[in-house]
Amino acid sequence: MKKLFIAFSLFLLTVQFSTAQEYAKCSEFPLTSISPQGWIQEFLQKQAKGLGGNPSISGYPFNTKMWMEDIRIPEGHPGMEWWPYEQTGYYVDGILRAGYLVNDSLLIKKAEKNINFTLSNVNNEGIIGFNDTDDWSRTVFFRAIMAEYNVTKNPKILDKLTAHFLQKKRLFNEGRGLLSIEQILWLYQQTNDKRLLQLAKNSFNNNLGTNQGGEYGNEKMDKKPSKVLSSLLSDKIPSGHGVSFCEQVKIPAILYMHTGNDEYLKASINGLDKLKKHHMLVDGCPSSVEHLSGKGVAMAHETCDIIDLSWSSGYLLMATRDGKWADIIERSIFNAGLGALDKDFKAHQYYSAPNQPVAADETSQFNIDLNWGGMALGRMSYKTGHDTECCTGNIERMMPVYAGRMWLNDTETGGVVAALYGASTISTTINNKAIQIVEETNYPFSEDIKFTLKLENKVKFPFYLRIPAWCANPKILVNGKQLKKFTIEKGFVKLERNFKNNDIVELNLPMHLKATQWGENNDGVAIERGPLVYSLPVKSKEINFSFIGNSLASEFPNKFMYPQSDWNYALKLDENNLENSIEVSKSENSNYPWYTNNAQTKLKVKAVKVKNWKLEGTKHLSVYPNNIELGSVEETIELVPLGSTYLRMTIFPLVK
Repeated sequence: MKKLFIAFSLFLLTVQFSTAQEYAKCSEFPLTSISPQGWIQEFLQKQAKGLGGNPSISGYPFNTKMWMEDIRIPEGHPGMEWWPYEQTGYYVDGILRAGYLVNDSLLIKKAEKNINFTLSNVNNEGIIGFNDTDDWSRTVFFRAIMAEYNVTKNPKILDKLTAHFLQKKRLFNEGRGLLSIEQILWLYQQTNDKRLLQLAKNSFNNNLGTNQGGEYGNEKMDKKPSKVLSSLLSDKIPSGHGVSFCEQVKIPAILYMHTGNDEYLKASINGLDKLKKHHMLVDGCPSSVEHLSGKGVAMAHETCDIIDLSWSSGYLLMATRDGKWADIIERSIFNAGLGALDKDFKAHQYYSAPNQPVAADETSQFNIDLNWGGMALGRMSYKTGHDTECCTGNIERMMPVYAGRMWLNDTETGGVVAALYGASTISTTINNKAIQIVEETNYPFSEDIKFTLKLENKVKFPFYLRIPAWCANPKILVNGKQLKKFTIEKGFVKLERNFKNNDIVELNLPMHLKATQWGENNDGVAIERGPLVYSLPVKSKEINFSFIGNSLASEFPNKFMYPQSDWNYALKLDENNLENSIEVSKSENSNYPWYTNNAQTKLKVKAVKVKNWKLEGTKHLSVYPNNIELGSVEETIELVPLGSTYLRMTIFPLVK
């Protein structure tokens, strides 16, 4: 009951500021309202015991005091004066969110030390942090401050941020400084200070590539053109740096949430739709070997893009309450996200790919092709840290991004939205009455999700259940009785009734096999089932090494991985009758499901080897041969969820 009372108190505090956000369909709950269980809780606990709780093993800048000291290295790479703050900003935000989600006081204290110091490190113009730290680095770090306020409601945070953005009259319209609009509008939501809304609009509408100056109160500036808006609304194929695009695309949607300007929302939707059409890979993340690079079967993505795409899609989800954005989040996290990590959260890849039969020091064809020299080495290896450390910080945000938005508050109706599925409990208040909803499931491995409502008194409210686009025939039962009719609107079913204590809502999402075509010319096929993409796990020879001299190095091995089993297969499928072509086997194994040997769902499929499909030396995978030469022996290969693999093959030629 104490937790329910706290949740109610926090709800009343957030209501005070609700007038500033009128157009979003949903909003976030405080992180302490959500209690992950099952494998998500175990993942976050592994994170705390792994790189999350032992950052120094990753080397610079995670072996410093981070935002509590000057960690710039002005010589060398031109970005080194701000990179360390961006990278450690990701880290602080991620461990704070993870700490609140699983009640890990060590992670929370580690993050709060950085936050409290930084809020006290203010210059005479009100600007927070070291003077030479750029606005983009602050954007990353301020997300942690936002999360801290959503839990603690510390008024000092609002005062300091307001001074930071308003005391010195300037625009945030240059480069990635434009992304400060995310924090400016969050602050506007909390304070209802109209100057902040004007500052956000003027910065966006004057993003001409240089800082144009001017005051945030100048209404005439609203009429200036916006390069970002026109680019997102156009048919122009997204290009350039993947992280920058994934971060930028959410900004118009956030502006829509506070202005109701439909053009803003259309821009973000069109931008993400274009990204999916031209660059999305089978595992749910766009190709982004730093730069957006198309749909080639041998293409990869930077790990930061997995998190950043999911974060931005979450804003589209809240703006629209459209399940398509939740579908993007779950596909990206469950497949690309888990696939880029050591399963004990002790190492990660900088680049990862659906097809990666080797991950070694020399496996960096993408940067080698761009002639990036020393920066190219080893980015596909599983390491505790890489030559550029952004992904090392950003992986700390991966599961907190998912878990923190599993449950959303519906701002239109006062209802509760089950947006992303996973075993968990949400504690909140509706109509001044405390409620809990307990979600029991082994999703995404299980088709069944059970919700039990814990109420002191009857409460009438709408309860939204997401129906993923991949699910054709969902079933819903309320207290054991199947609903004969229900309406799916934008991927959600709305159940509105007088709920009473111990009411049970059951959702069944049948997962069917699906063969999808991928590659620049749709010349490869992948197998999906529900939200999961399936891969052939490639056995590996591992060469372990220490990233830095550290007493923990033996517990955090860095891995070069070379293939020790066949990977060069073509699939034999009847695409019109997959159920007869693929054997599905399910296991009741209750152990952590993301270890390869613990895979709870496996697929068996017929295949033959492609004799002339080989690695280019030991470096990397080539695209399919122009004229495929097939072997004569038919074999049965076993596929497992992509996220449970290290080396893998996911997109195969199809035997015609």
